[in-house]
Amino acid sequence: MHCSYCPFVVTTKVQQQDRYTDALLREIDARAPGTAGMSAVERVDTIFFGGGTPSRTSIENLTRIVARLRERFDVGDGAEFSLEANPEDITPDTLAAWRALGVNRVSIGVQSFHDAELRPLGRVHGPQRARDSIRDALASGARTSLDLILGLPYQTAESFRVTLDIAINSGAGHISLYMLDLEEGTTLKRQVESGQVALPDDELVASLYAEAVDRLGAAGLHQYEISNFGDPCRHNLRYWRREEYLGFGAGAHSFVENRRFANTKNVEHYIDAFVTPSVSEGPGGAGGAPPMSPDPSLRLGMTAVEFVETLTDADVRRETIFLRLRQTSGIDYDDVVRLCGAGGTEWIERGLSDGWLRRAGARVAFTSAGFLLSNDYISQLF
Repeated sequence: MHCSYCPFVVTTKVQQQDRYTDALLREIDARAPGTAGMSAVERVDTIFFGGGTPSRTSIENLTRIVARLRERFDVGDGAEFSLEANPEDITPDTLAAWRALGVNRVSIGVQSFHDAELRPLGRVHGPQRARDSIRDALASGARTSLDLILGLPYQTAESFRVTLDIAINSGAGHISLYMLDLEEGTTLKRQVESGQVALPDDELVASLYAEAVDRLGAAGLHQYEISNFGDPCRHNLRYWRREEYLGFGAGAHSFVENRRFANTKNVEHYIDAFVTPSVSEGPGGAGGAPPMSPDPSLRLGMTAVEFVETLTDADVRRETIFLRLRQTSGIDYDDVVRLCGAGGTEWIERGLSDGWLRRAGARVAFTSAGFLLSNDYISQLF
């Protein structure tokens, strides 16, 4: 089943899994250090299996993928290895298998501990299954993170507080609290627009977010990013610090040498790009190198690339400010002035005066109220 709110690349065609894995392995080969056109890659210190439901992947295929990553890349002994999982996929046996592959962090898509709020999302687990999955994940020794959503259909202040209570008391060392985002093309967005489903009002969501920040902090799960609390996920910090990363698979994004590129979201096209032989492969057929992209440094199949973007100085400036301000550590006052000139000074002073910015020494950062409208406030700088 495809969740009604999910914009990620998802296929319910389980029979494609082996061919998809074959394509994924070939893409890993194409991006390996030393491959023609690819620059050397530093030691890998984070691996993240996410963007959908990797917990539905067979252990056999997960084993193939992990083995190829370790073969082609220098994965450090202390690397953080995260896997996103639905509660219904988590059992002591699956956890033991994942842990044997090196997974040391499990991110569980709980979303809510109320049936009435889970049903409109298309989630198949219930509150008790979610509790059991958290218990089993913690017992396995894996660092455990929970995903929760604020602003769900039928969610009330009371029901959200119950969900937050259970999450805080679960023993998980990390909680991600996301605002419901109605993505284009999703079933839930269509249901809301047609009046079939109603959402809580924005003022209630804003007050509950501020309350959650305080309560999570009081419980020792301190906020470090707009949606994240507790023991930081090292992999996600790479994104927010503008560090390089490689993504593999349909819809995967990468950031290398100031360039962003992404694969097609169409699973069939992705498989065809890497598995279907082409004349450029030579006698090696499907076992040889994938067909070359017009940009040889990407080493992707011709039809696998959805977009390629080389960042301008202005792009880097915007990204630097936006990504630093997503974090509670904020950005140096002087950096805002350097990047934005006199307008940056005026923006900071207005934010401090109006209460959506706070200052700690030489740095400025959003308050809880500021985070809620951070995109709007940051756009004022440009």
